[in-house]
Amino acid sequence: MVATKSSLLRNHLPFHIIQVAWRYENNCTLKRLLTSMEDETGRLWWDVSSFYQPPQDCPYAVMLLNEALDHKNQNFFMHIWSKASVRVCVDGATNCFHKFSRYGDTQVMSVKENGQSPMNCDSNTKENGKSSVNCDSNAYGTESLPLPHIISGDFDSVHPDLLTHYKELDVNIIPTPNQEETDFTKAVRELAKYITARDIQLKHIVVIAAVCNERFDHVIANLSTLYKVEHVVPVPVIVVSGASLFWLLSEGDHTIQVSQEIILNPLRSWCGLVPLGYPATVTTKGLKWNLDNQILGFGHLVSTSNTYDPTHEGQVTITTCQPLLWTMGWDIDQLYPVENCMVSKALQEYSSPGDLVPAMKAKCEIVSNQ
Repeated sequence: MVATKSSLLRNHLPFHIIQVAWRYENNCTLKRLLTSMEDETGRLWWDVSSFYQPPQDCPYAVMLLNEALDHKNQNFFMHIWSKASVRVCVDGATNCFHKFSRYGDTQVMSVKENGQSPMNCDSNTKENGKSSVNCDSNAYGTESLPLPHIISGDFDSVHPDLLTHYKELDVNIIPTPNQEETDFTKAVRELAKYITARDIQLKHIVVIAAVCNERFDHVIANLSTLYKVEHVVPVPVIVVSGASLFWLLSEGDHTIQVSQEIILNPLRSWCGLVPLGYPATVTTKGLKWNLDNQILGFGHLVSTSNTYDPTHEGQVTITTCQPLLWTMGWDIDQLYPVENCMVSKALQEYSSPGDLVPAMKAKCEIVSNQ
C-alpha cells in the first residue's frame, strides 16, 4: 500500500518532514523525504517569492521549455538558471539556451546561410576523419551561464549539432521518443530519476514556459503535465510564463504568502483558482472575492480576475476537496527590469531552430539606481 500525500497530511506528521512513497508506472516505488513548508496540522505553506527570488538555502531545479525566452525575461532567466542545483533544457529549448549564451551579451555575429547551423556550429569541418563542431560557448557568449545537466526530448526541434556539442561537454543527453506524453512530462520523469540517483534534495522545480504562446493546445498540455507529475516527482512544479505564475494545489489546506509589492501593483495583483479535471468545493480567505464552501467548475463558477484583500497582509488561505490550479501575477518588471536593455531582433527570434536571420548584437546594461 503506497501512501498518498493527502493521506499523510491528514495523519498530521511532524513539522517540515514528511516521508512519502511515490509510485512510478513501472510499479517501482520511490521513497523520498519531502521537505516542505507544512505545519503540524498538515497545512501547506507557499512562499511565492522563493520561486522567483530563491534564498541561498533553497535548492531547486529549473527547466527551460521551447520558445520560453524573450527580451522581457532574459534577466530573470540568467538569475534563476545560474543559481539552480539542477538545470534542464527540453528539446528545442537547447537552441534557445545556446543562442542566448553565445549572443546575449556579445558583439555582432552573423549566421551564414551556407550550410552552417543557426547556432553557428560549423558541421562541415573535418578533424581526423570525424565531423567536428565549432560551438565553443565561451567564444562569443555569456561565460557565466552554467551548462544544463540534462537535455531531453524526442529531438524533433533541437539542432543535431548541438546534441553532439553538449554531449562532448558531458551533458546528459536523454532521448525520450515516446509520443504518448509531451516532452515536458517526459523531462520531469527524467529529472526525477536524476535527482533520485544522486540523492539531490530539492524544494521545488521552476519551469520557464513560453511567454507568448501561439499554441493553445500546448498551454493545455502544460496544465495536464502538472496533474500527471504530482505522482512522479516529490516536490512542487511551478510554471513561470512571463508575468504569470501557476501551480497545482493538492486536496487539502493551503496558505499562500504574497509579497506586498505584488499586492500594491495594479498590473500584477490579479489571481485565480481554476478547477481543472473535477469540480472542487473551495473555501478561501484573503481574497477580494472569497469563496465560502462553494463549488468551482467549468459551466458553473470559475474564480478568475480575482485579487487580494490588502487587510490580510498578503496571506491567502485555501481549502479544496480536489486538486486546483492556482494562478497569479508577479513583479517581473520591477525585479528584473529591461528598460535599460537594448535587445536585438535576433533575441526575439532565436527560438526557431531553422531561423537563419543575422544574429545581431543584444547587449543589456543594468544601470544601478544608486
